[in-house]
Amino acid sequence: MKKVVFVCTGNTCRSPMAEAYLKSKKSTGFDIISRGLSADGSPASANSVSVMAELGLDLKSHTSSQFNYSEADSADVIVCMSSSHADLLEALGIDKLKIHVLGISDPYGLGIEDYRKCRDEIISAIDELIGDGIL
Repeated sequence: MKKVVFVCTGNTCRSPMAEAYLKSKKSTGFDIISRGLSADGSPASANSVSVMAELGLDLKSHTSSQFNYSEADSADVIVCMSSSHADLLEALGIDKLKIHVLGISDPYGLGIEDYRKCRDEIISAIDELIGDGIL
């Protein structure tokens, strides 16, 4: 089983959207989770829930979870939403060969159109990782 961890800041917007999308694409042989570097148990943002619902994907039950460094050891692929997330993980000694950066800006606090743009960028980036055989 291939373990994939999506990482963002609060685990309420980008990484849950990425997790939900990849789960909809890869149903077997994958353990897919999302985490935040500053997660506090909050639900997915309302706009994240809305834009994913437009695709038939449900984030209503998502609760943000703090990144656990022991999970990094067991992960095959760690997908960071920005280079700052990757830099922090590398500084903590996590194998940089496991880390991939999507370069997705944080839509937190912005409008629904910004969330749609973010969602679509995430989908394109994940599709590219799938096409490259990384996921």
